[in-house]
Amino acid sequence: MFWIQKFKNGLLIAVSILILVACTKYRPSTAGYPYRIFVVADSLLWLDLQKPISDTFEGEVLTPVSEKKFYFTWIPLRLLNEFKNRMNIFFIGVQDEQGEVNEYLRQVLPAEFQKGVAENRYFYLFQDDLFARDQIGLFMFGKDRQSFLRNFEGLKDQIYNTFEKKYYARLKESMFEKGEQVKVEEYIKNNFDFSIRVQHDYFVAIEEPQVPYLWLRRFDPDRWVSIWKIKGDSSYFNFDSIANVRDRFTKKYYQGDYIIREDSKLVTADFNGQPTAKMVGLWRNDSVLIGGPFRTYVIDYPADSSLYFIDIAVMAPGHLKKPYLDQLEVIARTFRVEKDARKER
Repeated sequence: MFWIQKFKNGLLIAVSILILVACTKYRPSTAGYPYRIFVVADSLLWLDLQKPISDTFEGEVLTPVSEKKFYFTWIPLRLLNEFKNRMNIFFIGVQDEQGEVNEYLRQVLPAEFQKGVAENRYFYLFQDDLFARDQIGLFMFGKDRQSFLRNFEGLKDQIYNTFEKKYYARLKESMFEKGEQVKVEEYIKNNFDFSIRVQHDYFVAIEEPQVPYLWLRRFDPDRWVSIWKIKGDSSYFNFDSIANVRDRFTKKYYQGDYIIREDSKLVTADFNGQPTAKMVGLWRNDSVLIGGPFRTYVIDYPADSSLYFIDIAVMAPGHLKKPYLDQLEVIARTFRVEKDARKER
């Protein structure tokens, strides 16, 4: 099913339309890396539109080397069959130009959508399972280059956020489909006042229910999720307070780790539908000369005047670290205060 964004009286109204595609269960599985995006566009058009689209989707992640959020690979239409089972495929085109991709899009996109593009009402649509199962497909189609750029500028955050939600949903399903440690989850639930889902190969490195403090760790490469709780409230939601608390716990439990403050920042992030403080940055340990990226969510729980810290970090020299951070993000976001977890069940 396609999702179109329709402009009417300044509002975005989601509309769905059906297209004739083969039943999903008969399609092949996707292959490749979940963070790679294959772009199908006419070459000269892509040269003109690439920068704003790349800036939005690729960006920069400090790990401490510079990595990207996602990685684009441009392919011509003639190679589509070779790449049509990859995990993410974007089609980009405009109506008023010739070219094999523009012509292809004029043939495959529904007439209603194309009419809306010509009237500047429609611009993009997503199609899940486009050519393969668990594939994320995105079509962005403008009346002309100027309209394309104008519409993309206005909708880029919405488009990116929708893609990212689909990306994390697929990643979550894939991670826990391959193995989930239900017994470890039950142990945590019975011994702490919170719950969290535990993927295969993670183990309890340190547990101190009286603090409470929990360290879930996995090797090859080394990455972990730690959870601890302190008394406090949202007045802690400032850089120095959160950094000081994290340093205090990590120096104790991580054998001397500390935040590199000039390479870290505090942002407001969504955590399971609620805005919260999130520290994003780099950690270092001088005693063993190691370091890497970390993310720390701070969850305000006014019911007992407490703050929960959900801390994720990676140490993976010579590897891309963003994909492991993404996996840790999935695990971190399964955290629930146990009172809330019982309510959901």
